[in-house]
Amino acid sequence: MKKLEATIRKSKFKEVKKALIEGGINSFNYHLTRSISEKSEKRFYRGVEFDAKSEDRIQLSLYIKDKDVETTIQIIRDSGQTGDAGDSYLAIFKAEKAYKLKGGNEEDKLIEII
Repeated sequence: MKKLEATIRKSKFKEVKKALIEGGINSFNYHLTRSISEKSEKRFYRGVEFDAKSEDRIQLSLYIKDKDVETTIQIIRDSGQTGDAGDSYLAIFKAEKAYKLKGGNEEDKLIEII
């Protein structure tokens, strides 16, 4: 099992989410994050120009089976691409064990995910 973390542009999140669900990956976490880059971007707000070195991004965290790693990476790359530099970042980690809490009554127990 692997843990895949992907940081994508906020504007591409709906497309990436839809593509992952259509590709059979329907369980993942995401949260809003900010990325800081060395390149300076000029932004305008109410007619005033300012430099913005950080951007809003979405970070996805997925636990996936080894056989689905390449497919998941391809889905994220294809659906999250805008053509600009720095579209997304991907990191893959080995997950030694993953557990799911099965609850609902007093006999809560952990189930190992393989």
